[in-house]
Amino acid sequence: MSCKYDASEYDKGRRDEDFPFWVRESSRIAELNENSKILDLGCGTGNYTLEFKQNVALNSVCGLEPDPQMISQARVKDMDKSINWCLGAGENMPFKSQSFDCVFASQVWHHIRDRERAASECFRVLKEKAPLIVRTISHEQWKRKTVTQVFPEVLAVELGRYPSDRDFKWYFNKAGFRQVKFYSYEIERYVSPYDLIEVAQKKLWSMFWHLSDKAIESGVKKLLEYKQMNPNKPIRNDELITLVVTWR
Repeated sequence: MSCKYDASEYDKGRRDEDFPFWVRESSRIAELNENSKILDLGCGTGNYTLEFKQNVALNSVCGLEPDPQMISQARVKDMDKSINWCLGAGENMPFKSQSFDCVFASQVWHHIRDRERAASECFRVLKEKAPLIVRTISHEQWKRKTVTQVFPEVLAVELGRYPSDRDFKWYFNKAGFRQVKFYSYEIERYVSPYDLIEVAQKKLWSMFWHLSDKAIESGVKKLLEYKQMNPNKPIRNDELITLVVTWR
């Protein structure tokens, strides 16, 4: 995996992300409890890792992340120092086989370079009948996202970076997983045009890494025009997410 985020700015791009909801959904699907051992793969600054620790698995949660700055930021947020933060990549995990009751990966799989290898590693570190849960965006969801209407160049880039449903099935079946299920979500959300402008200009979401300055400027102009015409109205920006779940 690779990361171009500024760790100090990372959380600004996740202000509207409902961490408790996704942890509850994942815990329900995976049937987790306070004794479950959970790995947050590609944990970033630890938002989901901390949520799992505080509200689900009270005894054993681990965050794995290849970027040292991200891990440092996560450790700062871990007030009671109870989480095992590990520096490493999904393609070569520093864990014993059959160590975890669940591997969770939020918006990570499109960053992984060797996805076949990462799928095999997830299979290896999971216990028998334990799930891997990948929080991602499907190709059909990308086509309906607000950001692709404002910044149309985003769509082609993300369809190339994000695995399709068929891709996920291929990675996971080849690694030995038993079945693959797709849970699709559409949650009503709204965002201030100025917040979206900040995200685009500072490239707080990886979708903006690959856009030209001209493409970003064009989208920002649209947002400013919208704000001028609708001074007190946020933009509807529904959260379109798929949980891809597969079992060892």
